[in-house]
Order: sequence, then structure tokens, then C-alpha cells
Amino acid sequence: MGIDNKSYVKSDDDLEMKEKGQVVAVDKAISYEDALDLTGHGRYNYGLLFACFMIIIAMGIDIFGLGIIATAATCDLGMSIKEIGILSSMPFAGIIVMSYPWGYLSDTRGRKLVLMWAMCGSFVSAALSSLAPNWQVLAALRFVSSAMSSAAESATYALLGECCNSRSRARYMLLMTSALMLTPTIYYIWGYLIAKLDFSIPLLGIVYRPWRLLTLVMALPLGIGAILLYFFSESPKFLVNVGRNQEAVDALKRIYVKNGGKRDAFPVREIYLEEGSREAVAKFSLQSLWNQIAPLFKPPLLWRTLLLYYLTFVIYIANNSFAIILPTILNVFFTSYASSTEGMGFCDLFRKISTDNTTIVEDITREGSECQGTIMDNTIWAGCAHGLSFFVLNALISQCAGRRKVLSITILLVAAAAAFATDNTGEPLSGLILFYIFLTTAMVFGVVSSYFVDLYPTSYRGMVACLGMMVARLSAFAGTNIVSSNMTDSCSVALYGAAGLVISGAIAAALLPVKVI
Repeated sequence: MGIDNKSYVKSDDDLEMKEKGQVVAVDKAISYEDALDLTGHGRYNYGLLFACFMIIIAMGIDIFGLGIIATAATCDLGMSIKEIGILSSMPFAGIIVMSYPWGYLSDTRGRKLVLMWAMCGSFVSAALSSLAPNWQVLAALRFVSSAMSSAAESATYALLGECCNSRSRARYMLLMTSALMLTPTIYYIWGYLIAKLDFSIPLLGIVYRPWRLLTLVMALPLGIGAILLYFFSESPKFLVNVGRNQEAVDALKRIYVKNGGKRDAFPVREIYLEEGSREAVAKFSLQSLWNQIAPLFKPPLLWRTLLLYYLTFVIYIANNSFAIILPTILNVFFTSYASSTEGMGFCDLFRKISTDNTTIVEDITREGSECQGTIMDNTIWAGCAHGLSFFVLNALISQCAGRRKVLSITILLVAAAAAFATDNTGEPLSGLILFYIFLTTAMVFGVVSSYFVDLYPTSYRGMVACLGMMVARLSAFAGTNIVSSNMTDSCSVALYGAAGLVISGAIAAALLPVKVI
């Protein structure tokens, strides 16, 4: 879509941008949103959406793809389900450690700058993890990798949201969440294709098996995302917010030209932020860190911060605690289902196979005395169905961005009901379907992220989103270890507890504003 160079008139006493049919320069400063509207909506926005989409996919694969790596490496690294849970929770630990620094750097040094450095660092660490000699080293390297890639959680939303006009912003925010929904399909397919290879190559004191190649392949999107981002500008809103006004105008002009406008026709010469700007980037210090976070927990931001953080806590502990070990859950489910008897429910399959956690490793991954490192076909198909269906569902929901509050409440209530019913059908497959419906709590991720962008001033968006992710991953880290330790013996209790939390989340969602501020 190209630029419409028709006249632009704010009001009789404001801006008029037409003289004899041509757009002319505006002598006085105009608001950022008005300037952004003038850039139009076209190739630059689509390209930036694709780049940010790739980065979110890369981050999702880096964090959640570890579950399928752990499943494929179970035999080779000699892990039980409890150890798989510890390994799989490492990405959450990395996010917890780095969320605050990334938020600070995103708000004070730039969205694009932070993303490029973070994605490059994550790529290096993730690639090196393919050579890990044991599960402890693998866990350490994935901790570093996820700590770096976690910058994408907030910086991409801020960068994209600040480069899109108000008419498309909410839709783009929800489409970004669709990227996270797509990641399971990608790494399940890669896992299916690569884990079925049969090779064992002695290398640097380890045996290079298919799961190591899978780990390396899954690191590639991180590097690709960093390369794509190189071709786009820093957020103009961030630039004007820190007093770099001319750079902001140049960035807006670049968007305008890429969207089909003529370079000499861009009328904006100076911009201001309606909420005010910082006018300078403070030097790093503990005081500057405190100055960045303190306003979030003071009126008028306090209530919305607490509300959004509680909702974040609920949806992430309920969803990620199960989603991160979903490949192992599916592998155990289908292994046990093959020998199940009539009248067994969803959780009965996990109790059936839980006589000894170490036998799960042997049953799933060994044939005789040879490590196979394979993943059951049903696990792959179920994982792909999960990813594709959630991607389509979230894409459809993104078209109803104006009704985010109603959608959130509905999704959470349906998910809670499904969690309650999962172990009460008396039949495993119907329980599995209901378990999938429960995992639709992931659809609320995008709603929360869009509220972080819409309800906070530019100076605090990166920080509030990164702290929100720290809350999210802290809850997911604790939840993953609890679920992995108790899934076999206390499956029903875990599901009922998650359902209760989700209902409280629906109540919190009901308190969200109908319209953004």
C-alpha cells in the first residue's frame, strides 16, 4: 500500500499541509502520532512485522523448543522426568535474571540496538549447546541463550508498536502472538525429520547424535532475526523521547519513503511527544535503574501495573508450566495409551507409568541397550496440531482486536472449564482434547502485551513489559518444576489448581479497561 498524498488538515487553527495540491513542510512541531500517520502504512510496516515475527519465532523456539530437545536427548544424557523438568525450566530462569536489564536498556539505549545484540548472543550460546557433554552443561548454555533471547519478549512489541499507526497497532500486536503459536509446529516438524536420522559421530569427547543437529538447526532463526533487523531503523518514538529529534524525523522519513512516498514530500521537520519526553539518556547507575521502575508502582500507574502483573502471573503459570514439557507429556501419554485398559482417564495414564521414573526413560528411548533418542510419531502429530490450530485461532482472534477484554474473559473461563473436565471424561483421548483446550490460555498473552504498550508512557513501556515477563517466567519456572515433579502422581491436583487460578485470572481480566488510555 502506498502513501496517500492528499491534504492533511488537523483543524482551522492547527496544521494545514497542502499548498496548490502539494504537501509542504510544517513549520512547527507536530505530535508523534500525527507524524506517524503521515508515513502511511505499507512495505516498511509489513517488512518490520516480518522481521519481528521472525525474532519472536526464534525466541519461542529457543525457549519452548528445549522441551523437544530434552525429550530427544533423554537417553543420551540419562535424564529422568524430574531432570527433564529442571532442564526445561532453565529458559525461564534466564528470563527472570535478564528481564530487568533488558527493560532498562530497551528504554534507555534503544529497541533495535538491544534486539540485535541480544539475538546474536543468543545464537552463539544456543549453537554451542549442541556440543554439551551432559545435561548440566546443556542447562547452563540454554540459561544464557534464553537470557539473551528474552529481550525479544518486550523490545519487539515496543519497536513494532511505535512504528505502526494507531489503526493497525492492536492488530499487529495480536499477530505477533500468533508467531508464538506457530513455533511448536516448526520445532515438532524439525524434531520429526531430524530425530529419525540415524548417525553417531565421535566428536570432541562427545557422540554427535541427531538431537545435537536438531539443537543447532533450532538456533539458526536467532541469527536470521538479527540479520533481518539490520535493515530497519530504530524506533522514531524512542529517538524523540531521548532528545534525538533529527534522527527521529529521518527515521520517519525513511518509513514514509519505503511506504511509497517521495523523499522531498515528507512534511515533518520537528516532533514532540504528547506525554512529554525525557530529552536525555541518563548514565547507568542504580539511581537511574530505580528512576526507571519506581513510577510503575506509584499512582496513577500502580493499579494497572498490579492488575496486569497478576493476570500475567496467572496465565503463564497455568500455561507454561505444562507447555514447556508438553513433548514429554505427549510422549509419556502415547506410550502409556498403547497399553491402557478400558475406563482409564487422562491422568490414569501418567499414574500407570509412574511406578519408577527411571523406567520412563528406558521405555520411551531405549531399544535393547542402544540409545535411540527418537520421538513417537503420535507425539509429533499432536504437537503439530497444537501449534497450527493455535496459530489459526490466534490469527482469527487478532481480527477482533477491538474486543480484547471480552475475548480474554471468554478464553479464560472456557480454559478453566476444560481443565476441570480433563480427568473426568473416563477416556484418555477426550481428556487430551480438553487438555489442549485448557492450553488456549496462551491466547491471552497477546492481549496482555498489547495493554503493556497501550497503557504506559513511552519511557516505561520496555521496563513494564520486561518486568511483566520476569513475573511471568518466575511463575512458569516454579510451575514447571512443580508440574514435572508431580505430573505422574498428582496430575488431577495440578489440573484443578490451574483451573482455579485461571478463574481468578478471568476476574482480573474483567477489571481491565474496555478502551485503552
